[in-house]
Amino acid sequence: MRVQMIEARWATYIADDLRRAGHALDGPLKDVGLSRTDLANSETSIPYAAFMALIERAAQLLAEPAYGLKLGAAHDVRDNGLLGFIALNSPTLGDALVNVKRYLGVANEGTLAVLESAGPVSALRFRDADPSLRRLRHNSERVSAQFVKGARELTQAKATPVRVEFIHSRPNERIDYEAILGCPIRFQAEWDAILFSEETLRLPVLGADNRLLATLEAACRRIIGPRPPDRDIVHDVREYVVHRLAKGATPFEDVARYFGMSSKTLERRLGERDTSYRDLVDGVRCDLAKHYLADTNMRLPQIAYLLGYSEPGPLVRAFRRWTAITPMQYRQQHR
Repeated sequence: MRVQMIEARWATYIADDLRRAGHALDGPLKDVGLSRTDLANSETSIPYAAFMALIERAAQLLAEPAYGLKLGAAHDVRDNGLLGFIALNSPTLGDALVNVKRYLGVANEGTLAVLESAGPVSALRFRDADPSLRRLRHNSERVSAQFVKGARELTQAKATPVRVEFIHSRPNERIDYEAILGCPIRFQAEWDAILFSEETLRLPVLGADNRLLATLEAACRRIIGPRPPDRDIVHDVREYVVHRLAKGATPFEDVARYFGMSSKTLERRLGERDTSYRDLVDGVRCDLAKHYLADTNMRLPQIAYLLGYSEPGPLVRAFRRWTAITPMQYRQQHR
């Protein structure tokens, strides 16, 4: 299997932190399979798994349980190289997220990203392509802190997310996530995610230059090459489910037909991504139910209808299966 790569840029920032704290670099780099030569140029590529190991190792050596969060918050948008300058020249914050997702593969092959819209809130969801790396938390926390700080930097406004979500559980450490990220946090999610309101996403990026953006995008397309990236079937199916959910879960055969493949082929494609159609429908319903309960005043029958249920009873039973509590208990905890 081809090794997934990432720009050495953030690894060099981690190395700088270790140096400033008085740590010799050779040992930690060797522990994760890297050398000083690998970090000589921030635009060279290193194995993504080695980078993930390095940020975790740095957090241990620095004895900083919030290292990922603080690393992300300590750097400006420009510190992200080409992707950062694309964001800086996008017309709005929403356009910046679209462009970062579109060109992420230029700098990072190890992260999957999808952009979903569900009513008044849109979510940029991301997670490691290698499922074995998803238990590690410092990089996902770094990325989240970068997006939160970057949104404010781009718009020069209080562009606060509706919520940040993490795949990992809340660690047994004293970390004030809510104060650092400025919004509610949800743990044990299916994807790491930053959720913004549509109003926030419409905020203009101050100083954006359309002509420069066109030049930067052309550079990204040259790097990516003429072959378009593979379609993300999980994202496509989730998006299909979101748009049709109020009419009930679409039969699997109809979904497969919509995507121009047989049921067995779609089942196999989803299986290769460690999921199934039923899991995706459940995940979408769970995510939307939590959003409607926490962020709106809609009554339970209305929420049930929007999620494709004919009455509240099936939603209550499903919600207890997903979360071990009732919808109303969840609302009370998150209001």
